[in-house]
Amino acid sequence: MIRYVECEPVTDDEEFQEEQPVQKVEPKAPSRKLKTVFKPDYEIGSLFTGGSLRISEDSKFIVSQAGYEIKIIDTEHGTVISKIESDTKISTFALSPNNEEILVGCSNLQIKQYRIEDQSLVKIWKGHEGPINEIDIHSSGNIVASASSDKTVKVWDLEKGYCTHNFQHDDVVTMVKFHPTLLKLVTVCLDLNIRVYDLVTKECVILTNHLSQISGITFSNSGNELISSGRDKVLNVWDMVSKNPKKTIPIYQELGGIVTLPKESYNSLPENTLTKIEKIRAKVKTMAAHADKIKNGDDITIVIGGEEVLRAWCTETGECIWNDQNIEFKKKTDNDNKDKTDTLYTISSIINNKDKIISITSEHNLLIYDGKTLERQGEIIGYNDEVIDIKYINQDSIVVATNSNEIKTYDLNTKRAQVLRGHEDLVMSVDVSADGKHIISGSRDKSAMIWDLEKKESVAQLTGHTGVISCVALPKKPSTPMFAITASDDRTIKLWKGFSMDNKKDKKISASVTKIAHEKDINSISIAPNDKIFATASQDSYVKLWNVNNLEPITSIKAHRRGVWHVEFSPIDQCFLTCSADGTIKIWSLSDYTCLKTLEGHKGSVLRASFISFGMQIVSVASEGLIKLWNIKTNECLNTFEGHESKIWALSVAKDQERFITGGSDSKLIAWKDHTEIELEIQKKKEENQVLYKQHLDTAIRKKDYYSALKLALVLDQPRQTLNIFNSMYYDDQSIGESVIQTCIGRLSPNEVVKCLRYIRDWNTNSKFVSISQIVLNSIITTFNPEELSKLSVGEMPKLLESIIPYTDRHFQRIDKMLQKTYLIDFTIQSINPAASTLSMDRSNDYHIDQNYKKSLDQLIKEPTKPMKKSLQAPTSQKKKEKKKTFFKSNANK
Repeated sequence: MIRYVECEPVTDDEEFQEEQPVQKVEPKAPSRKLKTVFKPDYEIGSLFTGGSLRISEDSKFIVSQAGYEIKIIDTEHGTVISKIESDTKISTFALSPNNEEILVGCSNLQIKQYRIEDQSLVKIWKGHEGPINEIDIHSSGNIVASASSDKTVKVWDLEKGYCTHNFQHDDVVTMVKFHPTLLKLVTVCLDLNIRVYDLVTKECVILTNHLSQISGITFSNSGNELISSGRDKVLNVWDMVSKNPKKTIPIYQELGGIVTLPKESYNSLPENTLTKIEKIRAKVKTMAAHADKIKNGDDITIVIGGEEVLRAWCTETGECIWNDQNIEFKKKTDNDNKDKTDTLYTISSIINNKDKIISITSEHNLLIYDGKTLERQGEIIGYNDEVIDIKYINQDSIVVATNSNEIKTYDLNTKRAQVLRGHEDLVMSVDVSADGKHIISGSRDKSAMIWDLEKKESVAQLTGHTGVISCVALPKKPSTPMFAITASDDRTIKLWKGFSMDNKKDKKISASVTKIAHEKDINSISIAPNDKIFATASQDSYVKLWNVNNLEPITSIKAHRRGVWHVEFSPIDQCFLTCSADGTIKIWSLSDYTCLKTLEGHKGSVLRASFISFGMQIVSVASEGLIKLWNIKTNECLNTFEGHESKIWALSVAKDQERFITGGSDSKLIAWKDHTEIELEIQKKKEENQVLYKQHLDTAIRKKDYYSALKLALVLDQPRQTLNIFNSMYYDDQSIGESVIQTCIGRLSPNEVVKCLRYIRDWNTNSKFVSISQIVLNSIITTFNPEELSKLSVGEMPKLLESIIPYTDRHFQRIDKMLQKTYLIDFTIQSINPAASTLSMDRSNDYHIDQNYKKSLDQLIKEPTKPMKKSLQAPTSQKKKEKKKTFFKSNANK
């Protein structure tokens, strides 16, 4: 009798699992041990790359379009809750009124219906003959309209899945919007016309009054008016009853879109805005055209939009009643100096619901406003583009320069970002002061700015370079008087001294010293830890050392065969490193300026490298998208990490030496954390468990507890031991061997069954193990039905079975040939000695020979055979008897 008893090793001490008193944990000192493993701790990627954007009715989440994905973003924290992946590029989408489903228009002309809760695909159908530009869902949730470049708008019954209306247009249709309550549909076409369709009567009314492309449409709160904005810098108000234009409001701005402010928000607006509204109401009562609106309780209509700053207008009087940040509008033709904030970003579109207003900037950032008070609540960075430079401000925050004129500071705990705006062109480089209170940025606008991180504003502007400022640096020691060093494409370096961080906003400062440094573009500046010298690296393949006080050159080193991308001083030793486009990293002595080490291993240009582990190791990033960890003492590459999909431009190591962060042209920021001790602990625990498992395995085999032994052999990943266990199950008692194997197989988990199939695939390649492997395979196939087998491992199961089939066919062919040869032997024996035929037939009956093979034997017997030569014919039994008699008689006579 076989017992099935599971032997589970004890992994934790029971006493340890009891509740222990809470003790205050002191922060760990940075480890000075060598590191071998870094793993991604978290990733900050793209949330919105352009296209459609929707907000849920309860304002809990935002739905955004990001390439081949639809992302569900938490409105409060700006983090991704879930995402829907598409196999084709997404052109537009719409969110259902109940916030439960999403309709996606794809570039392959299909419309897909997804469920948000589990991201499952509900329905799919072909929508148009051209790209789908916009989708809108009626407030009832049952009717969908889609606009396309094929000059048609189609209305769909979502529940039954068929097209109810097909409206032809004269040009490409860019926008489509349902009336909030009625069965009416408004479409916008590139022919500058607005069309209003009655879905019941199919009547079409064309509204013409714009002279340029129409950028947005919205309805008044009562639904009796349609308001449209365009690139012609006007707002048109249309009467939805008479279908006639009521008013044209010049606003002198090209709006990216407009929304209507809900009537419930009127009483909670800022005081100065409420005062303006009361005056407008009093004025409207005296106007014959609009007096009835106030009497009927419809109230005035307020629309919100903007080109560079968000603003609100009253459609009855055309007055601007609110400006974001209290920035008044000035015409671009005015000669007065405008506030710089006016031109920092451009609003490309705007969406809203009852609680929130979201404006989308040209940089794909989402500015979130309270829908009732119009106060700005926050900003979500939608798209970083290429990450050019990164610096740690402290352990919990970083500053990032991207392919933009904006500087972004991230809180690494909440992943929320704040934006510093002031540069007029792309920011190329950033650096952080030793106390973490200020940063400096260099830009393509030929200026550098020093920022106060507490006030989030610029306190000094450094101007004087004639080219793009490519790199900047601040002192490393908090006690050093503040100075700054900048380098530019004009091949000069400048020293900026004698300024205070308490300067007034944007005070312009002139350089103290200017020097021509290199013959080509300067890529990097690094100040030594003692703030006395600094180094510059250039595309001319030279690295030069300079005196900080007067910019006098100390030495010039021909560092590499090609341009040098980065230079950095060691925090501990008297040396510095350089990395180059020639794919090497070199370490140089500060005493005699000789090359101490050369590290080779990258296949492309090494773009950044930094010391880590207190100067004992180096981490480097390169153009092939790989990160390498080096041991300086042995010149050995300890590990290579993958995470980015293209060039890695930026690298920064945290002060605790336990983390670093990288950014590249794939728009991703990846924070890496040291997992060396964790991996060692896991390995140690694994080895301890291995020993314990082996002990239990030996015990289970000795007790013939085959199920426990099988489980442990699979846990230990021992194919040979697993094979021996199956052999013991089968051959200990062949009468019940197969049933024992089948019982054990049925009790295994899906992962263990898949592991058995992997072993069978390997065993099946060897003829020695084919019998037991086929028995186990048969047990698996007969125990699980095809549906259960397919669910075991969706991707791997077909490949496993496909790899088993060829060798199985080969083994069966080999056995068939062997069996045929056994019949040939029987036939030969029968031909030689007819008396052996009885024995042959008995043996064939004992082994239950298949009828097909008997037929083959009969065919072989019926075939004519060549007569054997007499000399080769064996003597008959009668002749043998006669010879024996003759032999015995002759011996008797003797």
